[in-house]
Amino acid sequence: MSVVRSPGWVVHPSFAPHGPTSPVTLLLDESGLTQLAGEPAVAWQTPWSEVTGLRFVRTRAGVLVVAVVAGVLYQWRRSEPLSAAQRDELRAALVARGAREVPRGRRVSAVVVVALVSLASFGGYVGGLLHQRGTSSVVGALENLNLSARDVAGTWSSSSLASASLLATLAPAPGYVQYLNPVTTSTAPPQASPFALAGVHFQRCLNVSSVDDRIFGLAGSPPLYQVSSPVYYSSDAGGVQVESTAQYYASTANVARDVAEMSRTSFGRCFAQAVGDELVGANTGVTPQLAGGADLATPTFVKGWSRGGAVTVSLPSLQVLHAHLVVIVEAAGHYEVTMFALAADLSRARDTLLGLANALLARVTSNDVVSA
Repeated sequence: MSVVRSPGWVVHPSFAPHGPTSPVTLLLDESGLTQLAGEPAVAWQTPWSEVTGLRFVRTRAGVLVVAVVAGVLYQWRRSEPLSAAQRDELRAALVARGAREVPRGRRVSAVVVVALVSLASFGGYVGGLLHQRGTSSVVGALENLNLSARDVAGTWSSSSLASASLLATLAPAPGYVQYLNPVTTSTAPPQASPFALAGVHFQRCLNVSSVDDRIFGLAGSPPLYQVSSPVYYSSDAGGVQVESTAQYYASTANVARDVAEMSRTSFGRCFAQAVGDELVGANTGVTPQLAGGADLATPTFVKGWSRGGAVTVSLPSLQVLHAHLVVIVEAAGHYEVTMFALAADLSRARDTLLGLANALLARVTSNDVVSA
């Protein structure tokens, strides 16, 4: 690989305490990744063997490069635009070193700029993507927990495009590892946002106050890490879409407290309705306060905790009429996994969805799953 030189970046955090974060030039060659930061420039050279979690992310503003070096998550953002030729050259060089590409989508920029404020992100309001020492074994375990091609066959296909499915509004961009700072408290989202309105509906349905609610409210604890699967599609059963998102919590006590709330009567129904509220609100600007949801029995063949719910959603402007939104939450130890699905005919898709949920739960409760 020839040397690729790319100026015009800003890095976060700095490579040294109180060190320069801009202007930054990235150099990529056979030996490693070199960053030239500040004026006069200071060089930090990192062998490729020490770089993990490499991502090339397309955003509305252009591109973002993410990597973990010595257990620290670094993000490089553009301070000036790239030409198409420069972008393609950089992408090719990073992919050659094992980077995963996250295609541009309407939700990507929001996901990588701030921590996810959505129904998939249990634990209340969380802070931004911040400096957090990573554990590669945990990140690898999270990636292995999610739905993958090994779980589906036949007529199934997949997409990592955030704009390809309504489900993409409920989880981070596929494959992008979020590192969240559990000690950072952020302000709540605007009261009129789809998330906040869905939270009010959820709390009223479950009869829990905002200050005591761990799902939407102020009592929750953010996960340390979160990563999502692609969206998988099948024409079977009239049409099914499914994806999952997995989270790691440093303390099993946080998971236990979440499970205590999620074990309440009617949680499945209330949560599915709230997820539907947020889904419709995020895509139409109008949060409907859906009713008519139902708890969904999730019989399992492995030891572990699981709850499900379903509700009918319609978005005529997006050609979605009377689709069944299914949400199944599973937890064990340090981990919580949520599976989202849209099915044209739930009665025909139920066995398929429960089979996928069981496959996820088997991995969540497996002794092979690593804890930090």
